Amino acid sequence: MSSFFRPVKRAIRGLFGTDAMLRHLQVADEKRQRDVLLLGNAIQYAAADPADVRALPEYARAASVVKLLQTCRVEGTPLVRVGGEIDGGYVMLDTMRPPTVTAGYSFGVGHDVSWDVDVARRGIDLFLYDHTVKRLPEPVPRAKFFRTGIRGRDPAAGQKTVAEVLADNGHTGRRDLVLKMDIEGAEWPVLEEVSSETLASFSQIAVELHGMGDALTPEGHARISGALGKLAVTHQPIHVHGNCNVVPVWIGGLVLPPVLEVSYVRRVDHEGKFVPRDEVFPTDLDRSNSLELPDIYLGRTFSRPRSG
Repeated sequence: MSSFFRPVKRAIRGLFGTDAMLRHLQVADEKRQRDVLLLGNAIQYAAADPADVRALPEYARAASVVKLLQTCRVEGTPLVRVGGEIDGGYVMLDTMRPPTVTAGYSFGVGHDVSWDVDVARRGIDLFLYDHTVKRLPEPVPRAKFFRTGIRGRDPAAGQKTVAEVLADNGHTGRRDLVLKMDIEGAEWPVLEEVSSETLASFSQIAVELHGMGDALTPEGHARISGALGKLAVTHQPIHVHGNCNVVPVWIGGLVLPPVLEVSYVRRVDHEGKFVPRDEVFPTDLDRSNSLELPDIYLGRTFSRPRSG
């Protein structure tokens, strides 16, 4: 808590002795600091010539990653929100029901299973994996929980690769699966290790991508663009949403949220039906990840407008 609030904190403790009031002040202080960061980031390039900014290698790296995330819609098939109304929900294609999808995988459970419950209600069996929690926060129908993590190439106790967990459940070679992955940054080694053949098992993939701001550095750009490039071989992005709990990066008219929720569909399922999107993000289906902070305005950064 900043020095500005320390005298007030002591006074409140002396007069009221209430932790609730102190927490209110702490939240207010955190929001004030976040607003300062947002403003500073937004005006970072305000005095610079736009052409000079676009000539920066950082801009080129950010632009190449954004290009890999350009969205399309699937003609004739609507989008739907799957999961919670705050955090834990994803905007996906409204095709998740048997026989198109008969089983779903959820990598990263944490404290929220709203996506899993929503998918199970559609008559889909669920396989949930998370080595960081002992049990599910609430019952999920049709679900099996495994206290197992998902790993990349490096072996680790209590963790398996995507191909290994599919094999464990007799799903190798299946094409009627769906995946949600929110594993707090571990998605990069997982995406680096998983084969395109295994990725093609999933008709839809909803993933929360962490550390996207690292794309401005040479090492981070290589890791992120490599993983997203592999994913783009088999799957097309259809929706993006920035997590407002992390301050976004602005550079030369681009906005790159460090934590980005992306929904993909398998390309071969919708050949000839992809139409470039020109909507402004966030859309009506999106919700802020915080009760206290507004959604991140992405504009048309991740849209792919029609030419002409």
